[in-house]
Amino acid sequence: MGCGSWPTWPASGATATRRAPAARTGRPSMPYSPYRHIRYKHLNIWMYDDRMRVLVVGAGALGQVFGAWLAAGGAQVGYLVKPGREKWGEGGVPVYRLGRGGAVEQRLVPHEVLTRPVPGKWDMVWLCVDSTALSGRWMADLRDATGSATVVTITQSGQDVAILAEVWPREQIVQVTPAVFAYQAPLAVEVPRPGIAYWVPPGATLGVHGGEARVREVVAALRAGGVRAKAERLAGGGDLDAARMMPFIAALENATWSIRATRYALAAGASREALAITAARYGRRPPSGVPAWLARAALRVLPRVVPFDLPAYLRTHFTKVSAQTGLMLEEWIEEGTARGLPVTDLKALSAGRS
Repeated sequence: MGCGSWPTWPASGATATRRAPAARTGRPSMPYSPYRHIRYKHLNIWMYDDRMRVLVVGAGALGQVFGAWLAAGGAQVGYLVKPGREKWGEGGVPVYRLGRGGAVEQRLVPHEVLTRPVPGKWDMVWLCVDSTALSGRWMADLRDATGSATVVTITQSGQDVAILAEVWPREQIVQVTPAVFAYQAPLAVEVPRPGIAYWVPPGATLGVHGGEARVREVVAALRAGGVRAKAERLAGGGDLDAARMMPFIAALENATWSIRATRYALAAGASREALAITAARYGRRPPSGVPAWLARAALRVLPRVVPFDLPAYLRTHFTKVSAQTGLMLEEWIEEGTARGLPVTDLKALSAGRS
């Protein structure tokens, strides 16, 4: 996770700040290749393909990680940030991949940084802000500026795609399940200098769902940056992952992030309810939930295994996006009630937040 909130656009005065020379004009473009820069020759005329142009909305932890991956794959990555942050990214920013061998630094250098949508030829728009930010006039402004670009959302609230579909045609929208932990480092001494750090669990693969052609482009762009990604045929995979996990996060937050004091039985019951509601939305059979004993054991063992301070990460990140957690609980309760499904534990969990 690692998304941030988003403001209303100012009436005037916000401009784009270029971080790299503008692309040369006067040369024909060819279909994008996510793997390398390719030259084409036809009738003794050399033509060069344009780099894929990606606009990342939000420069939080996940926004920087996805931007670094896409840039590593050859994309030209720009950022849309809050007004007043147009100087962000000058000279590049460090992004660290964590692993058993320590932190490996990658330098993220934005091609450009914008403080309001600027019309242009964008191939993809990555929405790296949390669910509570997906509203307001700025969304329509972004749509008008980016046209037919593929819209990628990494949020996991069940209503997000429906909200986005009120702005963009549904066929433009692609969902990516972010199987990665990302945060502002250091939490302790895991990186040499401040920056964004991330960890991908061994064997984790990012699921991508949407229209076949657009999913293929997103998967190819991620793989070109060295990321394991695959197309998901069935809808709702990311939403089911969130339904399985977020009730435990809410229970931890209610216990002021005390692993010992967390009400695991309540969280497990709420998770089963959320899974049943989410599965019903997509016409799927509810998958198995996480038993209370297993969640308790995992939260006691994982801090000794992961290459960062897990309790500090959970406290820091999910306190920041607490409003999103509350919104997800409310959505499950509302939908479950409408479907006639049990929401008793979800209500108890939500009541414990106040």
